[in-house]
Amino acid sequence: MSSDSAPVLSFQNAGKTYPPQRTPLRQLWGHLRGNQRLETGGYTALQPVSFDILPGQSVGIVGLNGAGKSTLLQLAAGTLTPSSGQVCTRGRIAALLELGSGFNPEATGIENIFLYAATMGLTKDQVQTRLDAICAFSGLSSEHLAMPVKTYSSGMQVRLAFAVATSVDPDILIVDEALSVGDGVFAKRSFDRVMQLRESGTSLLLCSHALFHVDLFCERCLWLDQGRIREFGPTSVVLPHYQEYLDSLNQHAASDDAAASSEDAEEGKLLTQAAHPEQVRLNHAEVRLDGIAGKELHGHSGQSCLEVEISLQVARQEPEPRAAVVISSDSGKIIGSTFSEPGAIRVTNAQGYAHITFRLSQIPLNKGRYRVGIYLLCAHARYVYEWIDPFAHINLSAQGNNQGPWLMPGQWLSPDTPEHADT
Repeated sequence: MSSDSAPVLSFQNAGKTYPPQRTPLRQLWGHLRGNQRLETGGYTALQPVSFDILPGQSVGIVGLNGAGKSTLLQLAAGTLTPSSGQVCTRGRIAALLELGSGFNPEATGIENIFLYAATMGLTKDQVQTRLDAICAFSGLSSEHLAMPVKTYSSGMQVRLAFAVATSVDPDILIVDEALSVGDGVFAKRSFDRVMQLRESGTSLLLCSHALFHVDLFCERCLWLDQGRIREFGPTSVVLPHYQEYLDSLNQHAASDDAAASSEDAEEGKLLTQAAHPEQVRLNHAEVRLDGIAGKELHGHSGQSCLEVEISLQVARQEPEPRAAVVISSDSGKIIGSTFSEPGAIRVTNAQGYAHITFRLSQIPLNKGRYRVGIYLLCAHARYVYEWIDPFAHINLSAQGNNQGPWLMPGQWLSPDTPEHADT
């Protein structure tokens, strides 16, 4: 690991522009004419950008699809060369980008461990000392590791790639959304491994649409917009700005379509009720307002009682998960959240089923329409196993002219109020 303060990764006005696509006929015509000039046009995926990542620093990359995030990560990993400027790296870089990148599909899993690790600077002897740990972490059987990678499922490829990339003691780890392919148990293990690397001083460049992961892992955040840096600074500053930007976009979306799609997703998740003791999962959930269950509920501000009932499957590897309820505005901006206490979820039978209910009396929200989301997390409330958000909507009515999403508690005291007089 690097010990001084010089950057391990530095973008110096680095950008990427792809030339216009040329048909074979036009290419032939150009060769015959002897004219190899670059044609005008093309597509600029990333405008020239400049920033540094220091040893031990973690940076999250956020932005809409097409903002240039993947291009930036590939430039950082060295799988792309910049069209302008330069990208300077120092130390060992491990990158998890496109699924299967870095693998020879004809080679076996074991052979690919050596090949993949060699691209990151490890010698054969260094890989040999790590081989047992890599195989164990991947969870792949010896039979699978002896088979060509082209026979692997996408999840198996992710397991193997992650096991190798995080075993090489990288100075900087680059992670794209590829890890979402893994199953729940392996994804949790991967999550913990990234946390360990970060805590041991590895720099991290993380691209994720899951903003809670960016908030948890990254001390700094880079917001890309149409190939340009829109904002770069502390995560606590940049991420709320980006969330407000997403909220403004969501306000223009059709809420009925969003609700319908969430119901479809929820139904698909809840129909599978078979016991699965290897993974924390949601079996059944119900949201009630004043005792009435449904997806579109109606009540009164400061009076109605909200109940969220959750039935779940507890895994052997995660005997005490935690549940969370998140209330958001109709546009998706989080208003409040609550987590079950550690150890509050306990199994009720040999199959690992558990049950817990959250109750909020006299709901302190102003008039309006709100989303209720349900989350299942690990014992430390860091990794999210499963979530449905929105699971339901609540519509509240209220008298008066109070502004804002929540009803502010407190009292107005006049000089003759007994409490005020006592002071």
